[in-house]
Amino acid sequence: MDHRPLTIDYPTIAGFHFPAEWAPQTAMWLSWPHKEASWPGKIDLIYPKYCEFIKVVSEGQIVRINVADAQMEAFAKQQLQAVGADLSKVEFYHFPTNDAWCRDHGPAFLVNYEEKKKVVVDWGYNAWGDKYPPYDLDDVIPTKIAQHFGLP
Repeated sequence: MDHRPLTIDYPTIAGFHFPAEWAPQTAMWLSWPHKEASWPGKIDLIYPKYCEFIKVVSEGQIVRINVADAQMEAFAKQQLQAVGADLSKVEFYHFPTNDAWCRDHGPAFLVNYEEKKKVVVDWGYNAWGDKYPPYDLDDVIPTKIAQHFGLP
């Protein structure tokens, strides 16, 4: 598959659009929380709630989670099993991140339903104007996901 960036100025010209929030989707992307500084003294309290959220979402769709490595994946699975999440609906990707805010650093997908194509938009994440460095790992998440799935 062609991994070159889409080089048109207006994706709508090529038939792509950004789906509405309520449009059906295949999966939700998350990044596993691990940065203690984002949850000072409370990160261990975050995991059960985060896992409950994943459990509920995974009842209706696949949840794809960025983790740093196999050790973080094993920890996440242990936490998810503790709340009774169905791990058959959860996929792990060894894409390390600086922080957990995948809605901000993750990819946006544009779709062309007529041609049955998807492309990834990489907004160039900068942690809200360099407010929360480092963010180098977060910034490359859209590219890693696009490459993994063979999307431009």
